Amino acid sequence: MVWSRRIIAAVTALPLAGGAWAEDARWDVIVSPYIWVPGASTAVTTAFGTLETDASVGDVLSATDFALMGMVEARQGGRWGVIGDFVYADLSERNDMPFGGLFSSATVETELRIASGYAAYRVHEDAGVTVDLLGGFRAISAALDVSLAPGGLPGQAISLRDRWIDPVVGGRVRFELDDRWFATAIADVGGSGGGSAPTWQAVATVGYQINDRWSMQGGWRHLSIDRTMGGRDVEIDLSGPLLGFTARF
Repeated sequence: MVWSRRIIAAVTALPLAGGAWAEDARWDVIVSPYIWVPGASTAVTTAFGTLETDASVGDVLSATDFALMGMVEARQGGRWGVIGDFVYADLSERNDMPFGGLFSSATVETELRIASGYAAYRVHEDAGVTVDLLGGFRAISAALDVSLAPGGLPGQAISLRDRWIDPVVGGRVRFELDDRWFATAIADVGGSGGGSAPTWQAVATVGYQINDRWSMQGGWRHLSIDRTMGGRDVEIDLSGPLLGFTARF
């Protein structure tokens, strides 16, 4: 898929770009690419009722589905910083015999491109805890293709596409567990911009500081999206483990 190749190439190039930015502007730049393996749950209203489909983390691992995410943070001393967060997900979910057997199966293929930008204001920092308040936006491009296989009724297909931007507010807390280990929690909520219902996400990770530049993190991320698309109510929930690394420039 063209988009997946572009994103992989961009994530690969981020450390080089981050290093050049840090040298020119003398900012502290942190680049964190991740692989994310979320289970997915989607609900879409149809003429026959609400179609609910899901895929577990195991389903995603055994299929060609995947999700990538990455964060870039820049800070030039003081309390203020900027953060960019990027997510790409290409997932599929299935439901056998939906609507009481009117169809033999239902499949929902979901493609999401999400870019979030935050201004971060540091309200507390000491040797053990760092706290930032976050405010910014989340831009979402969503594509859903629903296939209803023939059963009691002939097969049908529904295609939904939408793009929108929501304001978001949130926070981040980092705990230094010892000289090497640390834990981070991030959460935000957005909505009301572009006509969407409230959306939210939460990320919790535990990391190990390899040296002054490199660290590794693993944890869990949940992302919830609620939107009316093409006159249909759509709810998308992604939740699963993630693993990545961080490079500081």
